[in-house]
Amino acid sequence: MKVYTFGEIKDLITQQGYKYVALFDYGGRQIIPYNAHKMKAGDRLREIETRLLSAGLLDGYYLIKCKNAIQAKITDDYLLHKGEKLSENETPAPMIVEKPVFQPEVLTYDGALKLQIELERLKLENGSLKREIENLKTDLSEMESENLLSEESTPKTELLENAKTFLSEAMSFVAPLLDKHFDLKEKALAIRALEIENKRPIAQPKRETAKTVENWINGHKSQTEVFNSLVAIYNSATGPENFNEQLKEFDESLYNNYVEYAR
Repeated sequence: MKVYTFGEIKDLITQQGYKYVALFDYGGRQIIPYNAHKMKAGDRLREIETRLLSAGLLDGYYLIKCKNAIQAKITDDYLLHKGEKLSENETPAPMIVEKPVFQPEVLTYDGALKLQIELERLKLENGSLKREIENLKTDLSEMESENLLSEESTPKTELLENAKTFLSEAMSFVAPLLDKHFDLKEKALAIRALEIENKRPIAQPKRETAKTVENWINGHKSQTEVFNSLVAIYNSATGPENFNEQLKEFDESLYNNYVEYAR
């Protein structure tokens, strides 16, 4: 596959009159989506050029995909290389395009919040148990040291055995108390999470609304390009209204289809 310079690709886009352009990495993952109907291809191309020149984008191979209809499945792909100039004998590795996997549950704020609460609970539990183990080791070591100073001292031996028995019995009622502590801590974290949620400037979509959007997006899995663009819009949206605005800007016909579906 020929490797073009950005200038060559820019000239080809002008000559061919492409209406939609987008930037992908060499593995087929979208970096900058296709421009919406109201945006000219030239404007999107300038955004792509800025991104390619930025230090935040790693050196390597990238694809600029072009087409004349947003619904078109076949695209004209132009390969370019960001970074030092390639030698004449150097060629890019074979391209492997991974099939996109859409997991709506990972995209929701509630799912992320539950994972964060569980993580904090486990951290607390782990830290407490470690401290308890270290304390028990210290107590046992001190008692064993005292016992070794006088092996024939029956009272000290009895004291050691009694202490071991006491620690064993103590753990039987300390453990439930620790469980209760962790349970209360988990509830406190949940309450704190709700407080954070209430302070968000833009409310997240309600569960019913989010489910409707996810089902509608999943209905476009057969249209890979459209499906990937919809997932990107969903992930970047700050709320239902923002999702509607981005969707309408991206494709008004898709927006009208979603409005009809959500009724």
